[in-house]
Amino acid sequence: MSTPVRPASRRITAGPSILQGVPATRFDLRPVYEPLIFLALTSVAYFVMPANMQYILSVAVIYALLATSLGVLFGWTGTYTFGHAAFFGMGAYTTALLKDQAWGPLAFLGVSAVVAAVGSILIGLIGQRLAKVEFAMLTMIVGQIAYLLTFRVPVLQGDNGIYGIPRGEIFGVDLTLPTSFWWYSIIVIAVVMGILRRIHLSSFGESLNAVRDDPVKAAAIGIPVKSLRLAAFTLAGMIAGLAGGLFAQQGSIVTPTTLSFTFSGQIIIMALLGGMMRFWGPAVGAILFQFINALVFGNSPNGTLVLGAILLAVVLLFPSGVLGVLSKVRDLAANARRRR
Repeated sequence: MSTPVRPASRRITAGPSILQGVPATRFDLRPVYEPLIFLALTSVAYFVMPANMQYILSVAVIYALLATSLGVLFGWTGTYTFGHAAFFGMGAYTTALLKDQAWGPLAFLGVSAVVAAVGSILIGLIGQRLAKVEFAMLTMIVGQIAYLLTFRVPVLQGDNGIYGIPRGEIFGVDLTLPTSFWWYSIIVIAVVMGILRRIHLSSFGESLNAVRDDPVKAAAIGIPVKSLRLAAFTLAGMIAGLAGGLFAQQGSIVTPTTLSFTFSGQIIIMALLGGMMRFWGPAVGAILFQFINALVFGNSPNGTLVLGAILLAVVLLFPSGVLGVLSKVRDLAANARRRR
């Protein structure tokens, strides 16, 4: 799909209000050093943790990529979806169904991303004329249909799911070893996060922010609002599908829970917990969510329900998320120093 990004950007620059505060982006190095910091911090944490927590972190960083893909819609574009897990599940089941192919692990991720992207384009086209809430309901319905198909289509094997998904090897390195798979997955995630960060800071990202802030004014100054929303929905679905493929390789099994409505809700909570409006907020929220869920409520039969209620209260009290709270604390400390 082609999107006239550059012409829109030139028009935006002339716009008086919705682009205020947008930084110059051509030589911005944040897409390089921020993912490297993410890779370094998570890797240091991984190698000082005991084995059981290493597993939690290895899943958490995949969820970090998934939650960031949701941030493309909620945070960048102002588009709501209640069925984001459907694209994650599409990617995971694509990798599972192709498990007998003698491909490299990156090829599985590529195909999973493409399948999820095609699915998101179709859904985006169907819902292009719908309002925000109606579109969100459409995504929820599509998600439920995808979930039910796992029980109706024999090849998807219902509750049992599909197991025995190989990790394979890359450049001669056997990925069945936990340490090898960690480096493989965190490098893939860091690279994709860097690409997303570059997109976020580009004129395309600026245009999405303009659509989020005021779609009527954005359309008035020549921004193709519907096309940009469709492009953002496709990008988010593609990244979610890639994360799903990585999740299937990590666990060697895929079950219907990867497409469930409950999981879609958890992805939203992850993003809200960290701070939806900040690029790294959803990733931070996903890691926090995964550790709280596993360590505090992991053995409770109603743990997910209790955790959801608590986190919902937290995000209502602190709508800017953890990163937003930290930013306010930093500002308060800076103001206090200036008054001395």
